[in-house]
This record gives sequence, structure tokens and C-alpha cells, in this order.
Amino acid sequence: MVMKEKAGFVCDGQRLVYVTYSVEDFENLWGGGLQAFKDFLLARQREFQRWQGNHYGTWIITVPFDQENFSAWLKENPLRRHYRDPHASWALWVTQNSERLEKIRTRHPLQNYILKDESLKTCFFAWLLPVIAPDAPSMRQLSSQLPQELTSQIRQELLVGLLQSLPEFRRLSPSRGRGVDILPVDTLVHPSTIDRISEQVEKSLITTWDKRSSTTFHLPKEYRFSINPNWRYPRVAILCFPLVAVGSAFDCETVTMRITMAESKDLPLDTWINYFHSLGMELYPGKGADFAIAGFVEHIQNELQRDLPPNLELQPQRPEYLRRIK
Repeated sequence: MVMKEKAGFVCDGQRLVYVTYSVEDFENLWGGGLQAFKDFLLARQREFQRWQGNHYGTWIITVPFDQENFSAWLKENPLRRHYRDPHASWALWVTQNSERLEKIRTRHPLQNYILKDESLKTCFFAWLLPVIAPDAPSMRQLSSQLPQELTSQIRQELLVGLLQSLPEFRRLSPSRGRGVDILPVDTLVHPSTIDRISEQVEKSLITTWDKRSSTTFHLPKEYRFSINPNWRYPRVAILCFPLVAVGSAFDCETVTMRITMAESKDLPLDTWINYFHSLGMELYPGKGADFAIAGFVEHIQNELQRDLPPNLELQPQRPEYLRRIK
């Protein structure tokens, strides 16, 4: 058997499962009073942080310990009594059936840990996309609302790729929820817009949004990408495609980890390339995997800008005149 502060942790590659114990569970299993239980919780918090560091980017699932259910499972699987950590094996089995997990959570509504897996949170991201625009008419098309089929396709490709096994979102109260959802915003914006609108978007979602039919977030027309009439073409313009994660703090943090660590191969860049082609523009070759969370957009934008050539270098070469030989 593992030490008590290390009991009940297991990772299956996608999910980090974490068993929680009440003070009564602690006394029945290991003995000790309230002060010993507080020391136990602190030690488990440190152990959890170690597991989280070793399995960066996994979804966090907490399972309250249920002695009755555990004993019944052990009776059906007697050999598991000799496992190094039978609590972890039981918890992994519990999470394989959502109804079974929900029943146990209902029987144990109070869990002894900081409720990060229920504390409702939102995270506002910018997907920075540098495009080469040949002229002003092409650029002006970027101020239009994005097609619903485009945002739906990008969202779906993220869910089956980069955000695989995303736990389904469910609101529990005005301030609590489980799981997480991803909402693409229905327009492209300038990088400077992200920080300006992030607070109001996050506040709107945290207070009003539930699992509605729409899987996108509508942004008023005044925030859409606009062009400067003095720009010269062709030019590289950095656009931002906003995305919002809404859900439990644990899952929002995991989304943040996965998105900010994204590589080109993990992203639906072909979908963007085809869309920009339809507008007569090109996604800058080798770019398009840069994400930033609100508050850091300007920093990432500046780094990206340094890697891009000056717009003057995009100017087409003037044709050379042929000399007539008389």
C-alpha cells in the first residue's frame, strides 16, 4: 500500500484522477484527529501538484471516496486488494462511467479540497493569424462576420484534436460548474481589441451563459477588424480570432496549457488557409500557431511581428525595361 498522502492518484494519459477524503474517511482508514487531517490535506495538495507537473495538460477529475462502493468493487475484484494503490484503481473504474461517478458525487456533495473543479471561470484567448493581403478590397472583407460553418468547423477540429477528451460543461449554480466548453467568437479583431473587450466578454459569459444551442459568442460590429486607409499593399496584417473557455477552474487551466503549447500540426490551419484563399489572401507560410491569453496579446504580437518581414519587402518588383538596340 502507498502512503496515505499518496493514495488515490492515477493518470490514464488523458485524465488525472484524484480521490478526495472526508475527515470521517481519514479517521476510519488511517486514524487521527482534525489536526492530523489538516496536515494530510496539505500533504495531498503537494502530491497533487507533483502529479499535475508530471502529467502537464491532462484533465483533472476528482472522485470522492465512497467506502461502501469501494468495498463492493473490492469484493468483485479480490485480487486488487493486493494492488499497490487499490483506491486509485477503484477511482479509475468509477470515472469510466459518468452515471456511476455522478451517483457517488451526489452521495458526497461536500468534498474536502479547494473547489477548483467546480469554481466557474472563463479564459479569453487570441489566436494570432498573420495574413498577406494584396490590396485594400481583400482586406476590407475581414470586417465581415465569420461564416457560421467556418467557426463550427474550427471548433470541432479543436475538440477532436488539440482539446481531445474535453469534459462536457454543466453549470451547477451562478458561480459553479463542471467541465468546460470552447466558444469561438464570430469575428476577427485587431490584437489591441482583445485586452479591451476581454473583461466584458468574460463577465457576460460567467453570469449568463449556459449550454445553449449556439456554440459561438457574438461580438458587436464595432469591434470587428478595420483597416487604415493609409496602409500600402501588399502587406502582412496580424489578425486575432478570439476564443473563450468557460467552465471549472481546473479545466480552464488545462485548456490554457494545451492551447498555449499548441504546434502547427495540432491545429486546423488548412481550414484557415482555404478561408483566406477564398478572400484572395494567404496565411503567412509557416505561421499560424501563436496563441495568447488576454493580457499577453501585445507581447506575443510583438514577438510575431519581429519574425515577419517588413511590408516593403512584399512589394512586387517593377518590370525591367528592355533596351532597344538600334
